[in-house]
Amino acid sequence: MAGLVSYICSFIFKTSSNRLSKYNLPLPLNCHLVLDDDVIGNRSVFVIGDVHGCYDELLELLSLAESEEQDRPILPVFVGDLINKGPKNADVLQKIKSMEAYAVRGNHDEAVLRQLLNRRNDPEYAFPPKYKWCKSLTDSDADFLTKLPYTISIPSCNALVVHAGLVPGIPLENQDLTDMIVMRNVERKEDGSLKASEAHFVGEQWASKWPGPEHVYFGHDAVRGFQNFPFATGLDTGCLYGKELTGLFINGCNKRISVKSQKVYRPPL
Repeated sequence: MAGLVSYICSFIFKTSSNRLSKYNLPLPLNCHLVLDDDVIGNRSVFVIGDVHGCYDELLELLSLAESEEQDRPILPVFVGDLINKGPKNADVLQKIKSMEAYAVRGNHDEAVLRQLLNRRNDPEYAFPPKYKWCKSLTDSDADFLTKLPYTISIPSCNALVVHAGLVPGIPLENQDLTDMIVMRNVERKEDGSLKASEAHFVGEQWASKWPGPEHVYFGHDAVRGFQNFPFATGLDTGCLYGKELTGLFINGCNKRISVKSQKVYRPPL
């Protein structure tokens, strides 16, 4: 029954807002989650870049983060693309589900969710070759991915977490949900406003145009690696491609921590 209620509420949200997920999937009940002071407490918020199934590196990063903040518990917050393409996707998903942690929805999380819902709707559904690993996932995993919000706001840190980006000048509630998980740049329209672009070579980096006041933490852009702008920080440092997995404390010690990838899981971009 809870799953049915979730789906109905998601459907109402989609039809009333005219904003769809990339794959026209059920939306979370709360697309824009707020973590208030009661949730954060005295914990150090540790924002982690795209994991993409790099389980061993994630464990190492979490261990280093806990060692760094010995006097305060940490609260991991993930920028999305938790899974897909990497070596131990199911292990990463189970680890994050077992933790007290938060995450936003990435484009690869949505791609996996589509596969799981296809199987839910048709038990005979055959996963495409690159999604064969999804056979080990369950309906519980699908429900977890469905509930991932598109943004997480942390007022006490003046922070906003999103997977790919936001278009400057558009209120959060009016942002296109698909843009939030696929964009990299913005380009100027004839009326002077900005629109999202998935391409690196069209327009300019959206993060360079983001005016604040909230500081946005995001991923999705392994080509550019770590990005540091006045009001936006990019944390996808390409662990999947043999580079690094990066996390950043956004309160507490305010340190950046990176661990080297154990191998090249995919050819470098």
